[in-house]
Amino acid sequence: MVVKLNNMEKQVRSELKGGKGDIHFLNCVSKDTIPNCRLLSYMTIPPEGSIGEHEHVEETECYVIKSGKGVVIDNGKKIDISAGDVVITGNGDVHSVINTENEDLEILAFIVLN
Repeated sequence: MVVKLNNMEKQVRSELKGGKGDIHFLNCVSKDTIPNCRLLSYMTIPPEGSIGEHEHVEETECYVIKSGKGVVIDNGKKIDISAGDVVITGNGDVHSVINTENEDLEILAFIVLN
């Protein structure tokens, strides 16, 4: 299967999980396409934007940082992130992400059910 860029669904979510700004999603596939995959999307977090703190229950979320810089708060620990980093949030873990720069923070995100 090949999913072409022009066939991907665009979505904007404001103040995601209590965060700031409009987060732009480019959904690569619907959640029914890949078994046990709840999300596979490119996310763009604008300057000063964020995704608020939230917990993952019976699932694991991974972020692959494509470009930009920011901070992840991973179970209360503040960690700088930049292009090439991978963030893994497992079952029962809590995280948030903040764009700390004047350019977009671009992330490939996927969530798999445990």
